[in-house]
Amino acid sequence: MRTLGSSVLAFEIIVSFLFIPVALQESSINNSTIIAISLTQIFLAIFAMGTLSKKYGIYVGYLTQFVLIGAGFVVSWMFVLGLVFLGLWIAALRIGRRTDELKASNKT
Repeated sequence: MRTLGSSVLAFEIIVSFLFIPVALQESSINNSTIIAISLTQIFLAIFAMGTLSKKYGIYVGYLTQFVLIGAGFVVSWMFVLGLVFLGLWIAALRIGRRTDELKASNKT
């Protein structure tokens, strides 16, 4: 689960960095606010990656997805990307859990 979840979060970090120049061009929001939104997304993704082995890490990952969706109020395409990443996050968790269960059953 950690591998797939971390992969999704890593790509979200890339999208969060790319959000900055697009939002600076398309939005009338203050530049420092845009950078703060992006840095919040990046911080949450990194924190979620580091805590995926703990139960609350999954919830931090979900929070990261909702912050990414919320960025759609600044750049409308972020609604679409946020929903795509939410789907990828859910799929990564489901597939990752199955993989972990299979690994555990093969060890015994």
